[in-house]
Amino acid sequence: MTTESLDRLFRPKSVAVIGASPVQGNPRNLLLRALMKHGFEGRIYPVTPTHTEVEGLKAYKSVDDLPEIPDVALVITPAKTVPGIIDQCGARNIRNAIVFSAGFEETDEGKDLAIALAEAARKHGVTVIGPNGQGIWSVRAKAMLTYSPAAMNMDHVQFAPIAIISQSGALGGAISTSLHRSGLGCSYMVSVGNETVFDALDALEWIVEQEDVRVVALYIEGLSRADRILRIAERARARDVRVVVLKAGKSELGQQTTASHTGKIASPHAVYSDVLNQAGVIAVGSLGELLSAVEVLAFMPYPRRSSDPLSGLSMLSSSGGAAALLADHSSDSGIRLAQLTKATAARLDVLLPDFARKENPIDLTGQINTVPDMFRNTCQALAEDPRTEALVIQHANSGRRYLQRDGEFYKELARDLPVIVSFVGDSLDVETRRTYREAGVLLSSEPAETMSALSLLYRLREHASLPPSQPRATPPTRALPGDWDSMMSFCRDAGATPAGWVVLAAGEQAAAACARLQYPVVVKALPSDAEHKSELGLVKLRVASPTEVDRVAADFRLRLGKPQAGILVQEMVEEGGVEVVVSCLRNTDFGAIISVGSGGVAVELYRDIAHLALPVTADQVESALRKLKLWTLLQGFRGKPAADVGVLIDAAVRLGDMFLACPDIQELELNPIIVKEKGKGLRVVDALVVGAAPPAENAAVRVEAHLSPRGAAAPHAST
Repeated sequence: MTTESLDRLFRPKSVAVIGASPVQGNPRNLLLRALMKHGFEGRIYPVTPTHTEVEGLKAYKSVDDLPEIPDVALVITPAKTVPGIIDQCGARNIRNAIVFSAGFEETDEGKDLAIALAEAARKHGVTVIGPNGQGIWSVRAKAMLTYSPAAMNMDHVQFAPIAIISQSGALGGAISTSLHRSGLGCSYMVSVGNETVFDALDALEWIVEQEDVRVVALYIEGLSRADRILRIAERARARDVRVVVLKAGKSELGQQTTASHTGKIASPHAVYSDVLNQAGVIAVGSLGELLSAVEVLAFMPYPRRSSDPLSGLSMLSSSGGAAALLADHSSDSGIRLAQLTKATAARLDVLLPDFARKENPIDLTGQINTVPDMFRNTCQALAEDPRTEALVIQHANSGRRYLQRDGEFYKELARDLPVIVSFVGDSLDVETRRTYREAGVLLSSEPAETMSALSLLYRLREHASLPPSQPRATPPTRALPGDWDSMMSFCRDAGATPAGWVVLAAGEQAAAACARLQYPVVVKALPSDAEHKSELGLVKLRVASPTEVDRVAADFRLRLGKPQAGILVQEMVEEGGVEVVVSCLRNTDFGAIISVGSGGVAVELYRDIAHLALPVTADQVESALRKLKLWTLLQGFRGKPAADVGVLIDAAVRLGDMFLACPDIQELELNPIIVKEKGKGLRVVDALVVGAAPPAENAAVRVEAHLSPRGAAAPHAST
């Protein structure tokens, strides 16, 4: 498909309806009626072998009889006929088709038809949307290429710089309907159906380049070659097109079987959410959130950016209670309140009575009703404070009256920064919301809704500031670490030094074999002999002498029933530092991901983990860490020194590059890594590598050490 052919698909001058029918209410008739009802100005060609005229239009027996090559063919015929029709379209040089017919991938019998359809499309270079979808809307082109009830039930399709892409035809129509009912509208709606040829990301790639799009709303259930969204989202950021995604399927029932701790918690939903965030895409959790996000992002500017650490949100209210709710929701949303400058504080001292609250959030009390100049001057003072990034004005009651009095003033304020006016106890009609929204003023009726909207703008501002990705040199291919020496080398190359170790072979004496190790040591079975060593009593801490090592090793071999088994002997690692996990995993959607977060034996319990698509940059790893509870520990918690975060970030980047260079690895996990205080680096306590062989042939290789515990502390991550 080419940009030129897609331009003709979304802005057609001529349309053929293959399978057109005169029967009222039939989808084959509704395709024609939707085009005519919404004023399509191009040429329409019904194609049917059984009628000479449909809806007052001359009908043609086949595409070969058409007087011109239409820009798009709408195909709504029995599934078994569709591959042949696509072949005919391609032979006639028709480059775009939308297939509405069902009976393809959704049935066993139809899968062969889907393959035949795809082959016909690729043979001729035909872009096919569908099958089993509800077509597209192109509002400014007046091209409603759909039989959707949503389109048929509208008298007028309102334009707004909002595009909708949906893997569910019904939900795509529902989203469009909801946007129109709220006074918004849309520019495009694409129902991609089964995505046999053309998928949601193909649609997104074209749409983010359009001048009449500011926001794209996607409903997805899954993506093919999902890693493409990283590249497309970067292009969207460059053009200031905001992308919002609602993904269905939070359930982990379909999660692939994994061996690592982080693999078990890297659910498809968690990975999608984090990787979308990495790409600068807003991920939401419900249809209501999607609609709210679209309204905010389509018309509101980013909060003003300030390098002053005291900058943030300024709020003004006529109610102490409402101000308290706003402050609570601001805190919950992670939005910092601005600390007003001394100059602004001096202005407020002059403007406000003694009984008013003069600190952010400002409480004007009932004076807002009687002294309008005081209210406006206070708003102006807050807006002009260089530390104010956004302004929220909260009215407790009588919203309509305040809009009549101060509406134009709100619009003036919104020229320089985001302004949200929140009304508690008053409803606002659709037309009023639309008028102010188009002027950059968001009207809200609930404090939580207000802060949710601002939170989106702050998140998107952060995304917009991300530097564009730079091409990375492809690292040399590495072999799968197949023994302990190569595993240790792998860890060292990633900047993560493991503890000293020896595999004590049968017949060897610890006094000689372990002479280079410092005592006390840890003695344990190799993972190839016992997967869950701790539960089987095959881990012994604080072994103080070579003689005791020999005794423990002999006992372990006896328990295993393997007299020739090698036994792992490792140096203890001194206690102190922060436990972190860094893990890499081949992912069916994004190719390869890296996970960073709180490590140790409770990693699956706390789930304080962030996931990123590889390769990653140091900035991306740091940004991901900052969103975790782990970040507080790394910065120094309750008097403890700050951890060596820079070394951790560097190790994560290098580990990701090495993982990409070793395609034979399916999973790679370092857990826990002990990040010492700044300047002292980090140490690997436990490592796991799983080869990319079929599950029955996968072999796990571990490199493990143990913290030297205080008292009777349990060993770390012994399995």
